[in-house]
Order: sequence, then C-alpha cells, then structure tokens
Amino acid sequence: MSDETNETRSTQETARIRDWLSTEDPVSIATHIRVDADAAFSAALLHILRPRASIAFVRADSVIVAPDCIAVDLSNGPRSVKGLRVGSAFGAVVDALRDIDRPVHDALTAWASQLNETDSGVPCRDRLKLSQLVDCWRCLGIGDGEILERAEELLRGRIASSRMRDGHRRNAEKAVIDGSVCVIGPGVHVRSCDLFKRGAQAVIRESKIGQCITISRQAQAAGMSLCELRGLLPDSWFIHDGGFIACYGGVKSPKDPRGSGVGLQELEDLVRIWITSHQKQ
Repeated sequence: MSDETNETRSTQETARIRDWLSTEDPVSIATHIRVDADAAFSAALLHILRPRASIAFVRADSVIVAPDCIAVDLSNGPRSVKGLRVGSAFGAVVDALRDIDRPVHDALTAWASQLNETDSGVPCRDRLKLSQLVDCWRCLGIGDGEILERAEELLRGRIASSRMRDGHRRNAEKAVIDGSVCVIGPGVHVRSCDLFKRGAQAVIRESKIGQCITISRQAQAAGMSLCELRGLLPDSWFIHDGGFIACYGGVKSPKDPRGSGVGLQELEDLVRIWITSHQKQ
C-alpha cells in the first residue's frame, strides 16, 4: 500500500475513532478472535474510554458495518481501524487521543510506540514486550475475554500511575530548595528525581512512616556517599552500601519517626554541614 493510500486511510481511521467516541450509547467494540497484543490493548483502551460498550470477538476477515461499532485490529469494512500508518491499531487510538484526552495520550505514548514496532515486525529492544504478556496469558489457558480484561487492568494502572507522577511533578515545582537541600514534610508526595532535576543534591523526608535522606547521582559522581554518616546517625538507621540512601523506617518497614533518635531540624543541619564540607574540598 502506497504512502498516500496509508495517509488517507489513517485520516479515515482517526475520523472513525473520533466519531465512535462521540456516539451516544449503546456502542460496541469488535476485534478478532485469538487476540494478540494489538487487538487486546486497543480494544481494552476503547473500553476504558467507553466502559458501557459491549465487546465482540469475530473472525479476522469479518466486515463490520454497524455505525455504532468500531472494529479494531481488523482490516476490512467501513468501521475498521488497523493503524497501518503508525504501525498498530493501539497506536492509532492513542494518536487520536492527542487533542481529546491529552493525559491519557501522554501516559500511553511509550506503549503505543512499542506496539507500533512489534506489530509492524520492527525489532524492539524493550526487555518486556506487551506481546510477551499476551503470549504468557495464552500459554496459561486464558481466553480472549480475560486477556482483554487483564490488558485493561494494565492500562488503567498505567494511566493512574501517570496521573500520580504528574501530581508529584507539580509538587516538586512548589518545593523549596535551600542550599542544594530540600526538606519534605509529612503529607507531601514528590519524587526525589524531580527535585534533583531542579538542583537539589540531597532530599530529606519525614512522614508517619519514618525519616529518609537521599542524594543525587551528581552528588555521588562528585564523591559523596551517605556511608560517611555512619557514626553520626544513630545505629538504628539503615545506610545502603551504595551510599545513596539512609533511612529510619520507610514504606517497606514503617516506623514512628519519633523513635529515630534525631529530629528533623537536627537531621537537616547534619546534612547541610556534610554537604558544605564536600563543597570546600
């Protein structure tokens, strides 16, 4: 198929996806039997967007004509969405969401890129491919319906995770970094890596599950290691041999921070003095 024909079909498929998404209930989704990754994940994503839609598994050469149905990963008929230009039906659906639901689009772009490659026969270097997940489920005797349900669960988790990370990034933008040290108190959810990107060398946290110090890769590359705080922090603290984290408690071993043996201000002063000593070297 020529590039021009592919482009025309892609435009038509995008219009079909948009039209279907705006169609009033009841609507339905069709995909082929013995689903592969593209069929499972594209149908699952559409079902997330339209949870009341019914799902039908049909032969791969079926021609779907019903205006309230969208046929994903099927090639024939006026309702089909195959995604030949981008590489996969899943990629076509994600691409169509660019200006409809940008957060979902952004959350799934990386997965769409992977399926665009694997579904087009392009070598994919990712260690775990979505196609491998479907193969594993199939080898366990799991049928089409449950495979689609599991794909939907993964997509929901991916979207939720992306939304949570966006919230963490916004929190990081508001956090105060003073002298390359950032102190995060209870109830504030933010990733250290986002703070390190803003220039923090060390992040100190205190919450109901404990206290923690982490340092950036740049700090480690400059020769800093939290192992140097052994003897300065109480013996009850855990310091990783890699020197990038020291903690009392945490999500895997929650402890009351009042039992850490060091107050938050004292901890902050200790880290600041330690970092300053390195800066003077």
